[in-house]
Amino acid sequence: MKKWKIPWPGQWTKKRKIFHKSLLYSSRDFIVSMSLFFATVLLCMLLRSVDPNSDTSYVAVIFFLDVFLTALLTDGYLFSILIAVTGVLCVDYVFTMPYWEISFTLAGFPLTFVVMMFISVVTGMLTSRAKQVEILKREAERERIHSNLLRAVSHDIRTPLTGIVGATDVLLEQEETLTVEQRHQLTTAANEDARWLIRIVENLLSITRIGTQGDAKVTKTLAVAEEVIEGAVAKFTSRGGQLPVHVHLPREVLLVPMDELLMEQVLLNLLENAAIHAEGATEISVSLEKADAAARIIVEDNGAGIPPEQLDSLFDSSAHQSRQGDSKRNMGIGLSVCKTVVQAHDGTIRGENAPAGGARFVIELPMEEEDHEDKG
Repeated sequence: MKKWKIPWPGQWTKKRKIFHKSLLYSSRDFIVSMSLFFATVLLCMLLRSVDPNSDTSYVAVIFFLDVFLTALLTDGYLFSILIAVTGVLCVDYVFTMPYWEISFTLAGFPLTFVVMMFISVVTGMLTSRAKQVEILKREAERERIHSNLLRAVSHDIRTPLTGIVGATDVLLEQEETLTVEQRHQLTTAANEDARWLIRIVENLLSITRIGTQGDAKVTKTLAVAEEVIEGAVAKFTSRGGQLPVHVHLPREVLLVPMDELLMEQVLLNLLENAAIHAEGATEISVSLEKADAAARIIVEDNGAGIPPEQLDSLFDSSAHQSRQGDSKRNMGIGLSVCKTVVQAHDGTIRGENAPAGGARFVIELPMEEEDHEDKG
């Protein structure tokens, strides 16, 4: 189901602060809070006009709801507190007899006024605080992901660079004593390390395409999923993929909101992972199918499968480094990038052992865009 969202102009969403970072305001927040407030006033007046007894006992509850929604849909505490104070004054002035008069002198009203004011302000502050805690959790998760990726990058880059330097040093220092076969071996090793560095750089470029503001999202456009798969397979084959790839596509064309370059990189990572790690594999298959409101992409090999003890940490780059000292023979940031990119597309990815044997990676991407605001 598509989520309707107003495309606010940039100047309307620009945030400013008053005295403290919690007291943020923007034109968007002002419009939202005022719209909710006037809608609440009109609703209460309408209900009072159709009630033969002019009962207004429900008014306070509706204004509490207004305060809650304002805190939920705006940033910071500013507008939730302002609406709480304004709402209580409005209840007194418009909806408490005598109407259209301030009635602080009525018996018991000062206490009622204070209690309503306290509850309204606390409701707004607690709702805003809950939003901020959730934002902090998402930011902490993004920082954790970026830290893990940074550690993986530093580890993965160092090893192939060391191999390249070592091979070229031998070629330079022992040029006259090396046989043709030895030179060929050293050159081949340096070439493989350089190609591995290219893959790492491509993954790094993929990470930079993912937004870092708010939720880690990407700018998506409708793309033909079949073309993205065929592009990844073609690139894998042109790079000398050691295993044949069989592609299985549905008859219908599947249009999926995605960043084509990022998803192509994900599929390329999975294909290269199968070529490197699928012990005993003789082929790789890539399948595309429609699963309810999602497009499902399956990358599967017929090798020995994934060791059970590694299933829970497939996408943890640090776990791969701890298992193998040679980062050239593990995926390093490859699978970590796959998970990060797929999640940025509001999708899911999982790795498992296929019933018939071999490793299988399953990606599911929503076919309907849930958020029309560009966040890339």
